[in-house]
Amino acid sequence: MGVDSKDQYFSKTLEKGLLVLSLFDRDHTRLSLSQISRMIGINKTSAYRLVNTLVSLGYINKNSRSKALRLGVNTLVLGYNFLHGFELLQAAKPLIDETFSKWKMTIDSALLSGLELLALYRREAPGTVFFRHPLVSRDLHARAMGKAVLSQISSEEFDQVFETMPLSACTQKTITDRDCLAAELEGVRSRGYSVNNEEYVPGLVSIGAPLMNYQNGRVMGAISFDFASAEAPLNVIERKYSSVLIKLAKDLSEIITITEN
Repeated sequence: MGVDSKDQYFSKTLEKGLLVLSLFDRDHTRLSLSQISRMIGINKTSAYRLVNTLVSLGYINKNSRSKALRLGVNTLVLGYNFLHGFELLQAAKPLIDETFSKWKMTIDSALLSGLELLALYRREAPGTVFFRHPLVSRDLHARAMGKAVLSQISSEEFDQVFETMPLSACTQKTITDRDCLAAELEGVRSRGYSVNNEEYVPGLVSIGAPLMNYQNGRVMGAISFDFASAEAPLNVIERKYSSVLIKLAKDLSEIITITEN
């Protein structure tokens, strides 16, 4: 798994540390020290030294009971900082900022990576007190952005998603039945936007739209407008803001198409 290099400044120790981090993926979210030792091809003592350093620095988290290892919060921070230097983010910010300045509502955007939404850029309405979305979200079925993304995948991809993504209940209103969710997604496709009616967090309602690469037809992420349910009924929010959302999603999709191609 290593990379051969005769560069006198090449650090083999750093290489092995980065290889440890690269072992964690969608199929290996948790690993043991023995697994890491075997997968990299080093003895347990060396593996322990690498892992212990990464744990101390916050790049790996160790369960105190089971000793299972998973990626730590600093890996998320590193990825998030990468996104802030990302060309797409720099191009998208002015459009999101312009919409925020006009309407003063919370706007969330995210990119799709596998079965996860990675936070891209957020503008928060003044006085916002409700839940702050995580940097990485896997509950696609419960979020407006998640439903927007799921509405744009093929039936084959839809089947694959539900082999690995449980429809867990985030609130009492979360859709946990596959057929009900499929019907919901059909509605998303027909009207051009999705809704979250307190399905992710109590007191939070949202409308969302997909971000597309128009050249290849692939969904790349999503954007949502988020409100406290006490502000207005969901149907009023849909009527007032859905056209604004769809227009913003279209403009952002055009930027994505240019930057990705």
